[in-house]
Amino acid sequence: MASSLQTGQPSHRRLAESVVEELWFGDEEPHRTELEASRSLAAALGTATGLKAFPVVLAKAFSLLQKPDESRAKIVALIEQDPALSSRLLRVANSALYAPKRECSSVFDAMTRLGNKNVSDIVAGIAVFGMFSDVKGLGARVRDHSGGVAAIARVLAVEWRHGGADHVFLAGLMHDVGKLLMMQAGTPRYELMEPALLQTPDRVHLVERELTGFDHATLGAHVLLAWQIPSEVAQIVALHHQPGRAFELGEAIGLPVALVRIADRIDIQAGNAAAPDPEFCAALARDESAAYAGFSDVALTAMWPKLLAARADALSTLAR
Repeated sequence: MASSLQTGQPSHRRLAESVVEELWFGDEEPHRTELEASRSLAAALGTATGLKAFPVVLAKAFSLLQKPDESRAKIVALIEQDPALSSRLLRVANSALYAPKRECSSVFDAMTRLGNKNVSDIVAGIAVFGMFSDVKGLGARVRDHSGGVAAIARVLAVEWRHGGADHVFLAGLMHDVGKLLMMQAGTPRYELMEPALLQTPDRVHLVERELTGFDHATLGAHVLLAWQIPSEVAQIVALHHQPGRAFELGEAIGLPVALVRIADRIDIQAGNAAAPDPEFCAALARDESAAYAGFSDVALTAMWPKLLAARADALSTLAR
């Protein structure tokens, strides 16, 4: 039997009809019933998808890039219809984030050297930064944080040859998209929260649940399905504040979640210190995500300059 994630229909009768069970956080809600919370999420999902639609050309290109048998010439022709997209794709493809052995001189060249998966990740990155190019203040910081997390998570995966982390760049890029949408909808009021709370991983989502009955990870995951982003990415996003559940699902979900969570903390720290802090790296190495992915404080310290360089390069190329 197909899962509700595959069919897009929830199997849990208590959930609102547009809420997918596998993406639901599933915790006990002391202040409201599960049905009430899922109905709140369903309403927010309708608002969020109305606020932002995946750009048409980018959506078409992304869809074609997911098909291994699709004509490369057809994909190239579609991307080259948009000169700005082609130019930005090549800037990212030639950046330190991907570091091809020889410079990519065309979209076809980029697809040949990097492969469809990496090019689809870049296209999605360009789309997300373009969709939220108008955000200011806290929203801009969340958008840039997402780009930094994506870059850092990808370097962690590549450097340690974590072949199972196929979706880690895209998941890092999308992990806080629900937060950006909630900010644009005005619920909850993030600007009224303590600044320190917003800089502390694994705390804001608890406040969101208390105020709305769901969190940005759950909303973001459902929006990604509406945008036809691969369901594995939606599940990683849904569970990035629930590592225990993610690890129980195996490496295909657990490893990207672990890498996104490590990158999340590194990106926040990178905004405060250019040099690695031994106490921070030691504490991070003790975290369950670092233990799951096999990172020591020595490894994290040694990789710090490369992680920061990739972060800076990704932000400068995606944002332009």
